[in-house]
Amino acid sequence: MRDRVLFSLTIIYLFFIQVSFAARLKVDNYFISEFNTLNKTAKIQFDVQWDNAWRNEVNCDGVYIFAKFKDSKGLWRHVSLAKESGVDFDYNDHTPPKFFKGNFSDLGMWVPKEKKGLFLFRTKGQGSVVSKNVQLIWDYGKDGVSDEEIINTQVKVLGLEMVYIPQDKHYVGDPRGPNGPDNCFYTYPNNGAYLISSEEPILVDKKEGALYCDQDNERSRDDTPFVIPKEFPKGYKVFWIMKYELTSQQYVDFLNTLTRRQQQNRVASDISKDEILNYYVLTNTNTERMRNTVVCAKRGNGTTEPVTFYTYAPARAVNFLSWSDITAYADWAGLRPISELEYEKACRGPLEPVIDECAWGTTDLGRADTFDGPDGSGYEKKVPNKGVVNCSYGSGIAPFEAAAGKTVPDNPGYEGPVSGELFENSQHEGVSPRVNSGASYYGVMNLSGNLWERCITIGHPLGRQFKGSYGDGELDEDGFMNVSDWPGKDGAGAGNRGGVWSSPGLKYLRFALRFAANFPKAEDGKHAGCRLGY
Repeated sequence: MRDRVLFSLTIIYLFFIQVSFAARLKVDNYFISEFNTLNKTAKIQFDVQWDNAWRNEVNCDGVYIFAKFKDSKGLWRHVSLAKESGVDFDYNDHTPPKFFKGNFSDLGMWVPKEKKGLFLFRTKGQGSVVSKNVQLIWDYGKDGVSDEEIINTQVKVLGLEMVYIPQDKHYVGDPRGPNGPDNCFYTYPNNGAYLISSEEPILVDKKEGALYCDQDNERSRDDTPFVIPKEFPKGYKVFWIMKYELTSQQYVDFLNTLTRRQQQNRVASDISKDEILNYYVLTNTNTERMRNTVVCAKRGNGTTEPVTFYTYAPARAVNFLSWSDITAYADWAGLRPISELEYEKACRGPLEPVIDECAWGTTDLGRADTFDGPDGSGYEKKVPNKGVVNCSYGSGIAPFEAAAGKTVPDNPGYEGPVSGELFENSQHEGVSPRVNSGASYYGVMNLSGNLWERCITIGHPLGRQFKGSYGDGELDEDGFMNVSDWPGKDGAGAGNRGGVWSSPGLKYLRFALRFAANFPKAEDGKHAGCRLGY
C-alpha cells in the first residue's frame, strides 16, 4: 500500500555531499532531498556558483548541469529529468514545474527536450552567480530505480560552463580567399570569405559563388564537388559551446564514473593490475609529461573494481585525448561535438572578416612566459603583467619543427596547455578586454592556441553525415560512444582547427586555417583536447 501512496520525505538524505568543480565553477552540496512514489520522481538539490557570468545585448553564458546516479549493480548511470521547459531558449527563465532555480534572483533555468541536462544562466547583468538550493526533478521510474532503491541511491551533479551562440549569419574563411591561410574557405573564384545565411545545403565546387577551399594536402578535404547536407550544423542556427576546453578535473570526474573495463579504453596506461607502474595514465608514463596531470595510485588498485583517478592541476586544459575519448565524454554528458563551421561562427560571430585574424578578431598576439599563483588552479595570472598576453603558443617545439631537425625551443619553460581562465584573470592597461582575454566575439576562450579544437569536418563523407545528434548519457560496455551520425573510433570525419600551445606564431593560430581540418588523428596526442557543444 505504501508504494501506491503519494508521500514526500522532508528528511534530507545526505548520502553524497561532495564538490564537483572546474576552476571557477563549483557544483556542491548535492543530494536527494525528496521523493514521490506515486509519480516515481525525486528531487535532486545542489548549490552552484561561477564567476564572470553575463547577459548582454549579444548573448549570455551559462552552466550545463547534468547528474549521475549509482544503480543497484554499482554502476553510475545518467539521470533522466522529469520535465522540459517546452519552449526554445530566449534568455528568459523557463524553470519547469516543481524545479527550482535557487535563490539567485537574476538566474534562469532552461531544460531542453532531451531532458538529459539543464542550463542555468543570468537573465540580466553580469558578475558572479551564487545560487543555493537549486532543485531538479529526476524521473527515477524511467531510469529503472525502484521505490526501495531510491532511498539509498547516491547521486553526483556535474557542470560545464557554456556560451550561447544565437542564430545569425556568419562568414567562414579569410577575406583574401585562396591567398589566405592554408585551405581556408572562400567564395569561388576569389570573392572573399563565404557568407552562411541559412542551414540550407551548401555546394562546394569550382563554380562562381560556390563555397570552396583549396587542397594542398590530404588533411584538408576530399575531392570536390560535394554538397554539405541541410542537416549538417553550419553555425547559422543557435547552439551552445563550452566556454573553456575540458579540464583535467572534468575528465577525472568522468573516469571516476566508469567501470574498470570502460576506464581501460579511456586511458593509455595498462590499469588491469593492482600495481599501475605508469600511473600518469593518459601519457602512459611514471612522470608528468607535457603538463598532463591525470594520475592514479601506484598500488592498491585491485584488479576488478574501478580505479580512482586524481589531478593536481584541476583547471588546466586536459590533453592527450583521442577522438574516441572526446566522443565518449560527449555521449556520457548528453552533449555533442561541434562542426568546423560552428567553430568559425563561435570565433567571428556576424562580423565582417579580418585578414589573418585570431579568435579575438585581430592579429594582436602575445604569449604567457610563466604564471603568478598556483599553476593549474584557474586563479593563476599571466606573466608578463603588461602588454598583450592573450594566447598559449610558442612553447616547446612544433612537430614540423622537430621533423626539420630543431632540438632547442625558442622559449624554454612550460610545454603544454594552460588553464582556460589564465588570460582573463588580469586586465592589462591599454589593451581592450577582448584582446586582453583572447576571447571570441561571443566570449568563448582559447579558440586560438592552447589545444586543438577537434571538430567534425565538411571535408570527409563521414563528417558530412553529422546531423548534430546529442549523446544519451550512456556508453557501451567498453566505454565507447554509440551515436550513429558521429565519426567513429578511427576519427574519420573529424579534424583539427585553431592552433596549439607549440604553434610558433600567428601564421598557425589564424582561425581560418584548415590545413588539418580533415586530419582524423584517432590516437591521443599532446595537442589533443576537448570542447563540445549542445
